[in-house]
Amino acid sequence: MKKYFLFSLLLWAGQLFSQSKLGIATYTVPAGWTSTSQKGSTVVLENTSSKGSICRITIYGTEKVAVNTGSDYIVQRTNKNGMNARYSPNAKELVKTETNGNTGFSSGGSAMVKEKQVAVHFYSFTNGSETFFIELSTNSNECIEAFNQFLTSLLIDPVGTPTGNNLRAKRKAAPAAPAAPAPMM
Repeated sequence: MKKYFLFSLLLWAGQLFSQSKLGIATYTVPAGWTSTSQKGSTVVLENTSSKGSICRITIYGTEKVAVNTGSDYIVQRTNKNGMNARYSPNAKELVKTETNGNTGFSSGGSAMVKEKQVAVHFYSFTNGSETFFIELSTNSNECIEAFNQFLTSLLIDPVGTPTGNNLRAKRKAAPAAPAAPAPMM
């Protein structure tokens, strides 16, 4: 019995702390969520266990573009708006964060998914050379809590610095924690 308990505990801990990598992003899939690779280099994380609610994180592959300004962010958000989410065109409603040399932008909007109104939050994370994008679609406060934990686990690889032999300098990935979405009412 003790061996079974220890094995179960190790298996659970391994799943809890297992990390995935996509481009310059390293992240932890929330416990109980499924991860599916989509066309191109897109990954969709989904919590299908909560009945009747929508809870989806879409991680778009890394692109060789730096999103350092609000106007850069709005262009990328518009290009990736496959679900026709409605965002405010007002650049004052963008949230910009700068941490450890990384720049992040986020904004919120709304969309219809499976005939349900959902909140949509779109994020960009750049290390100054490459950028990846994340979109949260939800109508659940529990999903917001899981997404906040996901953001806490998110790391961005730094831009490689050339050394004397043209190898990239090895530096530790930095947290990419922007402002989290507000709870739904």
